[in-house]
Amino acid sequence: MTTLKLLLDALHESTDLSSAEEIKSAVALIIEVQSMDSAERDCIRAGYKYGPLFDGDVPSKGGRDQLLEKGYMAKVVVKGEDGYNACTNKGAWAYRLLEAGA
Repeated sequence: MTTLKLLLDALHESTDLSSAEEIKSAVALIIEVQSMDSAERDCIRAGYKYGPLFDGDVPSKGGRDQLLEKGYMAKVVVKGEDGYNACTNKGAWAYRLLEAGA
């Protein structure tokens, strides 16, 4: 099982150096990422590694829609064409947490 310290390290937070508010925000993000279903996790991983992804290339439309609602992914335009999905900064932090074992 991954320790809280490792997850905080993935977010570049420290119980020694970060403020209480920063730790609180980080823990809230950790909890949210841990509650993601497999479709959301697959979309985060694909969006981070291979994005931006065209609508037809996301692993799960439902997972993508949930991530769009939560702010982990966003619709983007690529070379003048819409219909693409990419990780937001929040999505990148989620990816780092997933890789750390969240």
